[in-house]
Amino acid sequence: MSAYQGHLFKSVRPPLPTLSIGNISAGGTGKTPLLFSILAWMKEHQLSAGVLSRGYGGDEGRLLEARFPEVSLIENPDRVSGLSEMLSASKPEVLLLDDGFQHLRLQRDLDVVLIDATRPFGRCFPAGLFRESATALRRADLVVVSRASLVSEQTLDGIWQELKRVRGGLADWPRIEGDVQLLEVRCINTDEQLPLASLVGAEAMLACGIGNPQSFKHLCERAGVKVVATRYLRDHASWNEQHIAAGAGHPLVLVTEKDAVKLQGRALDNMFVVRVDWEFQQGKEAWWQALDEFVLPVRAARIEPLWQAHLENMD
Repeated sequence: MSAYQGHLFKSVRPPLPTLSIGNISAGGTGKTPLLFSILAWMKEHQLSAGVLSRGYGGDEGRLLEARFPEVSLIENPDRVSGLSEMLSASKPEVLLLDDGFQHLRLQRDLDVVLIDATRPFGRCFPAGLFRESATALRRADLVVVSRASLVSEQTLDGIWQELKRVRGGLADWPRIEGDVQLLEVRCINTDEQLPLASLVGAEAMLACGIGNPQSFKHLCERAGVKVVATRYLRDHASWNEQHIAAGAGHPLVLVTEKDAVKLQGRALDNMFVVRVDWEFQQGKEAWWQALDEFVLPVRAARIEPLWQAHLENMD
């Protein structure tokens, strides 16, 4: 990576504002909910977005297509090739790199990195679960601490103290923290919505194949669910018939959205998907300001033709 930063290897500048969202760990950090929050903001502000993803596992892509069918999505491990593919098929106004922190061949205007508050730092491969050490965060423009509601304020303070140390004299990042919130629970087969109040005291089996299954367990328990059994698959794992059959006999089986897309047409009637949204607990003003500044070139490009037309009319 230092070879790109030292200009030994050639990187490519996309012809549109580019935001990368990524992490330094191999496990889940809540990246997908934050990405969806960005896409919802873009949609609200009538900005067309394209997403470049490596496409590993495919579940996030299918979930993105279901939630944001208007978004251009290209899945290609080669981000430069994916960019060419996207630009030949559509003309989005902004580009989002999903899991792009380590993909330095493609330059970006805003580099966002998520840190999981429950496991913020650790040893790198092969001894640990981290792709890069904490010092790599010096490349980031913004750091967002996710799953902040699962740890104490003292722990959060310690994380930010370490981030300040890592920053090494550069200007401090704004303190931005958040977590997912439970949005709704629906039956996979019938789309029947389960009242959230009915989860309080409800006995359920949890089943998922995500990077951090404990975060899913904490989410359900915070909603009042009594977890009586779990079935944790590896991240991005495919569901086979044995995995599905394990849910038989339980009054309720809760799965994540990433898993539900793999269970369409095969789920048991007692299988319900837990849908979540991202919620900022601190620093949301700094976050929205960063997005506003990121899309300024798009807004300026929209104004320029109008201004030119105005000048021509004056003539």
